[in-house]
Amino acid sequence: MKIAGVILAGGQSSRYGQPKMFELFAGQPLYKSSLIALEKNQLEPLIIATNASLQPRFVEEKVQWIIEKQPHQGPLFALHNIMTACPDVEWFFVVASDMPYMNADFIQKMLGYIDDCYDAIVPKQALRLQPLAALYRRTALPKTYQLIKQNKRSMKVLLEQLRVCYVPFEEKNPTFININAQQDWSQTDKKESDYE
Repeated sequence: MKIAGVILAGGQSSRYGQPKMFELFAGQPLYKSSLIALEKNQLEPLIIATNASLQPRFVEEKVQWIIEKQPHQGPLFALHNIMTACPDVEWFFVVASDMPYMNADFIQKMLGYIDDCYDAIVPKQALRLQPLAALYRRTALPKTYQLIKQNKRSMKVLLEQLRVCYVPFEEKNPTFININAQQDWSQTDKKESDYE
C-alpha cells in the first residue's frame, strides 16, 4: 500500500503579508517541519503542492512537485489535483506548510488508524477538526470532484460526505498551531528574523 506525504504550500498568505512557509523557524523554513515529519515516517512519494510563482523558492530536490494550474483555489481543489496526479497512491497524508510543531510522532500515531473502512482519518480537538493534518484515501476522489463541480470548496463539507475516523487530541496540543498572521508567532518560541 502506497502512502504519500503531501505538503500544501500554494496559499496566498494574504493575512500574513508575504509567503509564510519560507519564514525561518528553529533555523529552517517553516514548511520544513512538515516535510521532515513526513520523511521520517518513510512516506513516499513526498509531494509539495504549490504554484509556479512559489516553486523556485523551495530548495528541495527529492520531492515530487504538483504545480497548480489555477492557483489559490483552496485545499479541497489542491487535494483533488494531487489525487488525480498520483493514480498509484492509496492514501495521502496531507499537511499544511505553516505548522511549526508538526512532528514525526504525530504522523506515526495517525498512520496507525489506517483501515479499509475509512475514506479519511482526521484529528479532532474538542469541537475543532484539523483537516489539514489528516489522511485521505483515494476513495475520497469522486466526492472531491463532485464538490468542485458544485463550486464548493469546504473541507468540512467534504468530510460530511466521507467515512471518517476522528482521532481525539487534547485542545492544548501544540502540533496544530498554525501561522496565519504575524501575531500567531506569539504561540511559539523559536521565531527568527524574516526570511530573506
